[in-house]
Formats: sequence, C-alpha cells, structure tokens
Amino acid sequence: MGAPLRCDRLSGTLAITPASGGCYLYDSVDDTCFEKDTDGEVLKAELRNGGTLVSKVEFPPNGEKLWIHDTAADSDTVSVRLRTAPHGWSAVFCATGAQNPHVVDFDFAEGENVLIEVYDNSDATDRIASFSARV
Repeated sequence: MGAPLRCDRLSGTLAITPASGGCYLYDSVDDTCFEKDTDGEVLKAELRNGGTLVSKVEFPPNGEKLWIHDTAADSDTVSVRLRTAPHGWSAVFCATGAQNPHVVDFDFAEGENVLIEVYDNSDATDRIASFSARV
C-alpha cells in the first residue's frame, strides 16, 4: 500500500478538498482536480486585481503540464518562465486572451525540481511571483 494521499497547502488561502486519488482546488474558471503523484508537488497560483481573478497558473506533477490561464479580456498578458534544476533548462510561455488556456506538456525526470516565475508582460521582465515544485 502506498503512502496516504495528502492535500497539504504550503501557502496561500485556496480551499483544498481531498478526493479519491487527488485533491480539488476550486476556482471560478474550471475547478481544478490534481491527481496523486508520489512525492510530486502541485503548484497553483491565482493572480487577482482588486479582487478579480485575472490569471491563474497551474503545474500538476502528474502529467507535467503547465497551464496558463489569462482570465481577463483586458489586452494585458501573463507569461511564465519555467526553469529546471539542476540542468538549467529554461523557456517562456504566454497566454493572451480570456478564451482558452495555454497548455504546455513536459516530460521531466521523476524528482526533478522546477522553478516557475510569473510575469506581468509578454517579454518576461516584470516578475510578480515565483514558485518551486518537485515533479
């Protein structure tokens, strides 16, 4: 029998609900469910302006897909730089428009660490947050 499922919040105030095989983190966009991944850490960040959700970034270790949602139709954009450690690979991805998320699929080695930096512009010079997770 594997380790019991844990849905611990490391920081922030998002409500987390344990479910069979995963954890739900509810939001106004698409109510995310993250599946269990042994030793993997989920990353979910909601960015707000005056209480209004303008973007969210998600990285589940099970499936290793980076989801970038631009939820405001305001001609602004959000970009994300994803870096790996210790290899130092890096790339920037953007989401523009409030219609569909930008989804990038990865295949990292188990136990790899990723750093995710969120920027308030498309050329990734105005960093507003950074997070790390283990896949």
